[in-house]
Amino acid sequence: MLEVGELRSGYGRLEILQGVTLQVAPGTIVGVIGPNGAGKSTLLKTVFGYLSPFGGRITLEDQSLIGLRPDQILRLGTGFVAQAGGLFADMTVHENLQLGGYGLPSRHEVARALDAVYEQFPRLRERRRQAAGSLSGGEQRALALARALVMRPKLLLLDEPSAALAPQFIDEVYATIQALNRSGLALLIVEQNVEMILSVAHRVFVLDLGRNAFDGTPAELRQTDRIRRLYLGDRQGASRAD
Repeated sequence: MLEVGELRSGYGRLEILQGVTLQVAPGTIVGVIGPNGAGKSTLLKTVFGYLSPFGGRITLEDQSLIGLRPDQILRLGTGFVAQAGGLFADMTVHENLQLGGYGLPSRHEVARALDAVYEQFPRLRERRRQAAGSLSGGEQRALALARALVMRPKLLLLDEPSAALAPQFIDEVYATIQALNRSGLALLIVEQNVEMILSVAHRVFVLDLGRNAFDGTPAELRQTDRIRRLYLGDRQGASRAD
């Protein structure tokens, strides 16, 4: 579905991504992990058109995304949820969801999309008249996910969905992610919570200093001494490798 090849990108003259390559197959969850400053968020922002790449290719179902604006990429079937969520705190849950459907062709289509989202997120229906800023952390993250789904994407980009959440809310968010994936949605997830993303991902990419450091399944990552030592804290594996 999504293919990124030899992607170079960054800010101004600062090149962060230095030839990153990855793929997201239809209906899969792909995780991206790595240390701070590795280029993980830069990758998502470039795929979604917030940053213009210096070089390389990005294709969605064989259509190039290079040079397209975020709204154009959204209409092609790719959604994006930033780490902060981007909610309007003083607006109600329903008003935030309505904004998510701005690109749909009619009010009727927006209403249909909202009905479908409320079916997936019944707790949001209960709180539809409540200000978004008054929701719990987990509910706000669910609202950000739901708003991205109003446009019925085929691929969803998530930037650290577990950031700053209490453990019980992390479990709720990831249960939602798995349910969305079972419905056929493909997801590309940047995550610092390594164990959580390894528990749900079909494939994992590790970025380090803007380059690919690993590409494989979670099981293969756990069998790689250096990667396990760096990201899973496996000191026993470190002793064997050293």
